[in-house]
Amino acid sequence: MSVALAQELYIRDLPNGAKLIVKPREDTSAVALHVWFRVGSVYEKYDEKGMAHFLEHMLFNGSEKYPYGEIDRIVESLGGNINAGTSKDFTYYHIEIARPYWKQALEVLYQLTLKALLKEEMIEKEKPIVIEELRRGKDNPNTVLWETFEKTAYKVSPYRFPVIGFEDTIKKFTREMLLRFYRSFYQPKNMAVVVVGNVDPAEVEKEVLRTFGKEEGKPVPRVQIPSEPEQMEVRFEKIKDPRVEKAYWIIGWRAPAIGKTDYYGLVVLDEILGSGRTSVFYRELREKGLVYSFFTGDLGRPRDNMYVISATFDPEKYEEVKAKVFSLLREVYEKLTDKEVEEAKQRIVGSRIFEEERVEGDAYDIGYSYTVVRDLDFYRYFQNNVKRVRKVDLLRVFERYLKKDKYVEVLMVPDKE
Repeated sequence: MSVALAQELYIRDLPNGAKLIVKPREDTSAVALHVWFRVGSVYEKYDEKGMAHFLEHMLFNGSEKYPYGEIDRIVESLGGNINAGTSKDFTYYHIEIARPYWKQALEVLYQLTLKALLKEEMIEKEKPIVIEELRRGKDNPNTVLWETFEKTAYKVSPYRFPVIGFEDTIKKFTREMLLRFYRSFYQPKNMAVVVVGNVDPAEVEKEVLRTFGKEEGKPVPRVQIPSEPEQMEVRFEKIKDPRVEKAYWIIGWRAPAIGKTDYYGLVVLDEILGSGRTSVFYRELREKGLVYSFFTGDLGRPRDNMYVISATFDPEKYEEVKAKVFSLLREVYEKLTDKEVEEAKQRIVGSRIFEEERVEGDAYDIGYSYTVVRDLDFYRYFQNNVKRVRKVDLLRVFERYLKKDKYVEVLMVPDKE
């Protein structure tokens, strides 16, 4: 990313504490409008588990201006897409739409996020829907695998709890509880409005002041999110599941938090290990038939981050796959060349440029940087920081993080009985 890009973001702090970030782009006729809130499941108290996700559902059930179903109808009639997402660290709502309709889309997002009614009858109607979603998740072996992994990896951090919460907490949600959570976190001092596309930033600011800017900014509750203590040993869990025929495996290590200095070395290392058909794992695990599929990457977290490798394979190949993964890690550490590092960096920069050609990808990266990383320079200078990575930085990541005696491992195998 060129340094010139730093000047391209139009950033305003609104009087009520909301953040506005606009990236005007003349190369497109589309506009992405995102509203980000710094709240996810790690911000919940125990009796609120699942509330951030439940609230995301509830916001589509009617606002002061638009009755239930009207928001989807409006956006679809204008040829746009609307969606939302809740994670452990953030919640966001977004519309992608053609340039002539961005003002209508902004009004819709304002009503959706800050003017929700949260009617009692809609809350009761939504509970069984969300509980059914939770139960369907339990029927998915992959969900069980990942939830077990996070429970095993985190003993203190709230990352150990699933975003969707628990049946017993969801059933006990009251309108009063939801309103308290909603008013605490869905408010100007805890949000960012991100607009990317062929727009005039001053005009966007005027419209945002007319909508989001009218709301009162209140102090955001201080939530103490406990840090996970250092892991001192290997943690291993084995699950037997009659629904699977293959083995499902995850192994993970504590990793640098997203945006920290060591993080860029990890990004380049991951490109070499597991990204695409040229990667070490693709050539040595997938092409040679040891695994059916694999994934590598970090969890993108601002604290207690983890780097994971997951794979599916025939159950009898478990020992062989695990030994091969460790031998490949050792081999990369011992034989890494400057040329490999430079080529990996070029691929990362190229794919980043391609990703940001789409307005929604660009808006997402900006929102994530501001809300989760808490540093817009992560977005602005990502490519520059990747370009600065040297072989020594990758070796340091190996030595500090990918230790043989401090990993978390979960293996799911078929239950033959």
